[in-house]
Amino acid sequence: MAEAAREERRSALFDLLDRPVVDRAAEPDAYRRVYLHEEYLRSWFQARPGWRLLGGEGSYRLERVPAQALAERGLPRLRAPLDYACLCWVLWFAEVRAADPRRWFVLSELAAEVARAGGASFRLAERAHREALVRSLQLLVDLGALIFRDGQAERWVGGEAELGGPVEVLYEFAEDAPRLLAAFDPAGLDAWAAPAAEGPALPRSGEAVPPAARAWRALLLGPALWVGDDPEALAAVAAAEAEFRGDLDPLGCVLERTAEHARLWRTGAARGQAGAVLLDLLPESAEAGADRHVRYVFHPVLLLLAAVRAEMGAGRLAPGADGTVPVGDGTLHDLFLDLCRRHRRNWGAELGEQVGVEEIWGRLLRQMRQMGLLRGPDALGRCWLLPAAARLAGTYADAPPPDPDPGLRAQPRSLLPEGGDGAWAE
Repeated sequence: MAEAAREERRSALFDLLDRPVVDRAAEPDAYRRVYLHEEYLRSWFQARPGWRLLGGEGSYRLERVPAQALAERGLPRLRAPLDYACLCWVLWFAEVRAADPRRWFVLSELAAEVARAGGASFRLAERAHREALVRSLQLLVDLGALIFRDGQAERWVGGEAELGGPVEVLYEFAEDAPRLLAAFDPAGLDAWAAPAAEGPALPRSGEAVPPAARAWRALLLGPALWVGDDPEALAAVAAAEAEFRGDLDPLGCVLERTAEHARLWRTGAARGQAGAVLLDLLPESAEAGADRHVRYVFHPVLLLLAAVRAEMGAGRLAPGADGTVPVGDGTLHDLFLDLCRRHRRNWGAELGEQVGVEEIWGRLLRQMRQMGLLRGPDALGRCWLLPAAARLAGTYADAPPPDPDPGLRAQPRSLLPEGGDGAWAE
């Protein structure tokens, strides 16, 4: 195959991986690439992660079902469980209405249906519930699954009246709205909803698929596949590593694998962001989006990992057999406060001056969880640094990293457990 055709296929693969929907009107070049290579793409994704490529009128969507359920990899603008519930109810309403030629609806009509479906979980009389419903609708508008036609949602939330009647807001479902739902195995969902075991491992997402497919899902969605989450999936990568690497060639990605984790890195040929890093780039509001500089969050992340390294060198922290470094959230918080005292001036105007220290701490934890570097804190205040964080650390050129205690450095000892592969070793 000619190099130009291979490059076009690679771009089409990432068009589907990097976008919720490939829309012909909004992105004609991406749509054309997927259209030309539709059969190849459908076969590639079905044979590896077991995902379906859904084609509609002027659009394509890849049904990207994850291997594990991780709330932090959700949508930042949805702030509470009720927001997600409203999103599901709206999509359910879209599916119910899929056969109806009338795609438009008014907000009060939708709210009444959601109230009936949600029962006590959604009360239309509660302003907070109405706000959650509007947030989910606005997200669907931004994703292109919903079209806003007329009205003022803020007035509807406030319960205002107009000409003696309630304020109405008019929306229309786009072709792709029903396709944003995914089907899960009921038995798998029951297992996922069961109380989680003690520790950092994540539950399965609820769909029964072979270990190799789960490995592909974890690798393609990122940020990393950790042995504690799915030892069978990581074993499948190890058993067929050459096959995995060969199948990654069309993507232009490099596979990193140890006994404790595996992840993908996008090379220059793959274009775009590194596949193993998820960035919180979705602004809380359209107005604030242009002014957010989330890149500065990575400064305290990398500095904190360097401080953890120093604690390990001093013998105060050590990795476990699963490759994680157990640490209390109080210990991490103390390290963070010391970093704030010494380096906060380097973290940009927002993190350096405009927000409080505890707000930065919350963002740091959220970002580390999204990047696959951290699990926790749990109800007992326990955190676990994952093996994917083992090779990351940062310092400023004019400020060397903190040294371990000299007395302990004079008595070196191995920090690796029996049978570990040394992800945290230098």
